[in-house]
Amino acid sequence: MCVHRTSSTCSELNTSQSVTPRVASKKADAVLKSRLTQKLGSGAGGCNRVVFSSSRIRNGSIAPSHSKHSGLFPSSLCQLYEFVGDGAERVQIIFSEFRLPSTLGPTECGDTDILMVYYIVNGREELVETLCGDTLPKPILSDGSRLLLELRSSYNNTENKGFTGDFFFLTNFGIPNGFQPNQSECTFHYFRNVTSQGWIQSPNFPGAYPRNIICNYLFHGGPNDFVHVRFTYFDIEGIRPCDEDTASDYVEFSNFVTRDRKYAMYCGSWRELMVRSDGRFFRITMVSNDRLDGTGFRALYTFETVPEETTERTEVASMGKVTTTSAASRLHDCLGSLSLMALITVPSSLAITNEIGIISIIGIVHIKFCLD
Repeated sequence: MCVHRTSSTCSELNTSQSVTPRVASKKADAVLKSRLTQKLGSGAGGCNRVVFSSSRIRNGSIAPSHSKHSGLFPSSLCQLYEFVGDGAERVQIIFSEFRLPSTLGPTECGDTDILMVYYIVNGREELVETLCGDTLPKPILSDGSRLLLELRSSYNNTENKGFTGDFFFLTNFGIPNGFQPNQSECTFHYFRNVTSQGWIQSPNFPGAYPRNIICNYLFHGGPNDFVHVRFTYFDIEGIRPCDEDTASDYVEFSNFVTRDRKYAMYCGSWRELMVRSDGRFFRITMVSNDRLDGTGFRALYTFETVPEETTERTEVASMGKVTTTSAASRLHDCLGSLSLMALITVPSSLAITNEIGIISIIGIVHIKFCLD
């Protein structure tokens, strides 16, 4: 899937799991953006605009109007869907149906029925994606509190079915799990006393993650716990060594709140990636810039308990099975046994003088046996 940014070229994502629709070429995008800017700027052009505000509705569905007779929408249809959130809210679109076939082949949208996605930043519309085809697009997450979709129909046939999408105003950045203390920050906590295992993901996964974002995932285990994280999908835009010189997005691991030199920064595509903390606390941080996009990551985390170390051992001797934990405790047990032997060995006070020597010899031998 190609995602077009006005500030960069198209980035071709390397993923075999992609089920995204075809996207218009850069030339077509430029023509479409110019045409839309004129329409939006003048407020004319026959485009029907529907505005959804989070102050009135938190979620819902959108779909173009179809003809009652043919089941198709008109070839001259221009429909705008504008979403206006409040404060730190973002808009997420999840498609359940999508069918806008192209006449130009499998790689171009051209001037057919298309759905264009715009971020609205500082009052300006920025074309992000132009969608067509018959495969389901990945989720879309706005860059701020506003988002604009435009459907343009200039081609009509019996296959045109339009689309159906669910929209949500949310503050969790499209991350469904974890405790988020501040709705304006992409920071999530995961506690051992809540669950021993769960999933984490990048914002808006499996769709593209937002630009210029820092997300922290903080894991808090028990006294004898460590954290094991296994990534089942990893696609972070960038090239190694994933630093500022390469203008890369990256994921960072740390056993501390601060930087951990033990770990390098990770970006690109990884098929197998597993990490394990040194102790009960672990941090994962994802950082993105304003360049190109990736689809992010998904990972399974597990709190695992380290067995407590013990000196306990079992010995088998002629006297039977003896379990001891330390030299001091063994000596204590031996002395206890010796006292019992003394009570058994001394039959009467008349023989006390001779028996003391016997008890001493037996006691020394018995203590040596226990300590050995």
